Amino acid sequence: MAMNRRSFLKGSSAFAFSASIMGCSSSDDDNTTEPPVTEPPTPEPDGVFHTTCPRNCGDRCSLLVSTKDGVAVSVSGDPSHPVTAGTPCVKGHAYLESIYSPDRIQQPMKRVGPRGPGATFEPISWEQANSEIAAKLNEVIDTYSGNAIVPYFYSGYSGIGASSGANRFFNRIASRNLQRNICASAGYSGMSSILGEFSGPSPEDYVNTKCFVSWGTNEQATNIHHLKFINEARDKGAKVLVVNPARTPLASQADIWLQPTPGTDATLVIGIAKILIEESLHDTGFIESYTQDYDALLARLEEFTHEQIEAETGVSKSQYQSFARAYAGAECAMIRIGYGLQRTLNGGRMVKAIPTLAALTGNIGKVGAGVVYLNTQAGGLFDWAYSGGSHLTPEDAVRDTVNISEIGKSLLPEDYQHEDGQVGPLAFDEPCDPIKAMIVYSSNPIAIAPDADLIEIGLMRDDLFLVGIDLFQTDTMDYVDYLLPTSSYIEQANMIDSYHCYYAKHSTQAISPLYQSKPDTIIFQDLAKAMGYSDPEFSESIEDILRGTWKGNISYDELCVQNWDSPVVDYPFRKNYDFPTPSGKIEFKDTSGTYFDPEKFNPVIDTGTPESDDFVTKGMTDDEKSREFRLLSPAHPKLSNSQWANVKYIEGTFPQHMVYIHPDDAMRKGISDGDQVKLTASRYGQRDVVIQYTARVEAMTPAGTIFAWKNAWKKLNENGSGTAINQLTNSELTDMNFGSTFHSTRVDIALA
Repeated sequence: MAMNRRSFLKGSSAFAFSASIMGCSSSDDDNTTEPPVTEPPTPEPDGVFHTTCPRNCGDRCSLLVSTKDGVAVSVSGDPSHPVTAGTPCVKGHAYLESIYSPDRIQQPMKRVGPRGPGATFEPISWEQANSEIAAKLNEVIDTYSGNAIVPYFYSGYSGIGASSGANRFFNRIASRNLQRNICASAGYSGMSSILGEFSGPSPEDYVNTKCFVSWGTNEQATNIHHLKFINEARDKGAKVLVVNPARTPLASQADIWLQPTPGTDATLVIGIAKILIEESLHDTGFIESYTQDYDALLARLEEFTHEQIEAETGVSKSQYQSFARAYAGAECAMIRIGYGLQRTLNGGRMVKAIPTLAALTGNIGKVGAGVVYLNTQAGGLFDWAYSGGSHLTPEDAVRDTVNISEIGKSLLPEDYQHEDGQVGPLAFDEPCDPIKAMIVYSSNPIAIAPDADLIEIGLMRDDLFLVGIDLFQTDTMDYVDYLLPTSSYIEQANMIDSYHCYYAKHSTQAISPLYQSKPDTIIFQDLAKAMGYSDPEFSESIEDILRGTWKGNISYDELCVQNWDSPVVDYPFRKNYDFPTPSGKIEFKDTSGTYFDPEKFNPVIDTGTPESDDFVTKGMTDDEKSREFRLLSPAHPKLSNSQWANVKYIEGTFPQHMVYIHPDDAMRKGISDGDQVKLTASRYGQRDVVIQYTARVEAMTPAGTIFAWKNAWKKLNENGSGTAINQLTNSELTDMNFGSTFHSTRVDIALA
């Protein structure tokens, strides 16, 4: 259904103007009769409102939304914010087209036909939706307990105002817990096993560095605003070094670019470390004062020859020797570690190895130096327990946990026969109670989660009750029983923390919710009341939730004027060298036994890869290893996971369903630019999974590796095959902290 703006927008001409200058377009072709617009408290009709982008991006941009007659007419970057500095990314420029898209879900819907692609829905009232959903959820709770209900949410609309209602709701019904470790969790443990933490310096300190190392990161796609800090450092003479198997824009501009075989980063660290020691480039004073088990590190380095390192990594000694000299020769050096790097079966171990280089050279605790992974300091300005209502959980509740990356296994039918003889759904490779209901919000698992075909088996169960909350009818929404319309980020107030620079930000409601949409928090509050819960937490306004959650250095009222606040963090980061490890020092050898099993993995630096490890120590199965190519599926600058894929300003501007193959491999396989190709993977349960993509012959990655953009929608595949990349990806868990393993995927490629 498309919206007829004439029915409720006096400012349509203003929007049309704003769209035209952005390269967007709007359409009033479909004059479908619309439901009345809900009328929550309306903000000032004309003005400029400070908002904060709530997507899963460390930048979390400060944006200014201008309105006329209650219609948003422009979205621009806040020029006063130190990171955003006046401009959003390309996705931010497309916000108006997303918010005013004619494809938005306009009112509650109930499925009236079969589940899956092509599903049909009929409109219903909010009263009917809440009544019927509440009745079904109460039936599940009465029969099985709240533990049979799972919330599935990740990477959509983040923040306190967006998530509090859902968190309180699921705590109150004592639902099963969803372990949301799909993004960066292996790296959390890898970093912590050597440094005691995964937080680090603010990217605003990049400007002071003399050597910036981008390790496994594509700043253009994931933190584009950090490039200005990197470029400022470069303008002042800093070297830029890149380690990445993919040719990112920064790799093309780097002073030195190392392109290792995927999964061999720990071996590459050993090579660089050997050079540092052999050429006396290390800081012996720092090592003696602030590190532990240096002798164990030296012994580990002696186990490898440079010839072996060259063969395993595909990087020559001369290349990583130049890297070592540039890094150690700088007055101060900064390493930024990306998240895609650790989404592999040996991901935690690779991240664990990288800070070794900073410790050997004393590049920690001084201006312009350190290791940056994921900074959560700004979250310390929020009272998360208050926001999430953890006290609402009944004392006698039993709440199991399922992992977001292996949700397909946990949704399996009760009679599903596994290869090892187990029957039914699993969690962490052990039998688990069946999931009888799932509510999907702020996510699109069919597009963003690994092994999507396994998930589909569960979503097609007749005995699984599904509710979806979204702006659009995504791939996943085709499977739900009820489809509820959420509001966009400018249609409600919010508060959100950055996870790179140290800012917690307020976001003002700029326009009233369109159509019959409601903020997620209100949706879950209304559903709780329909289920019979009278807790006052389900009557609290979003504004009051924000006020009660805030515990920053300024008052909440001041935050609403100032727009952001920062925690007090020592500068330089760890300037007192008080590392939060058991020894208080940087630990080259992990002896805690907390992060991984030292009986399986070397506690100094482990160089196992998914191809070299056996299956019980987090390697691939024999079927997987037999596939010819490693698949990498990183982020594209125009998408935030699967979001914006259907927005006309984005859709069609880049090949979402294209696979890049190295020219040498393409010649061997008889593949040319534009050919339709099939990609085949071996997935859980000895299933061969096949998708169809368009080939692009280009050296984006080394030979033996192919490359495709992550999280494409199946229904948007231009060739009509209804296939997408995450049907192929691995859903096993990482060596550390139960993370995702998208990049531990091997495939075959052939002409379709």
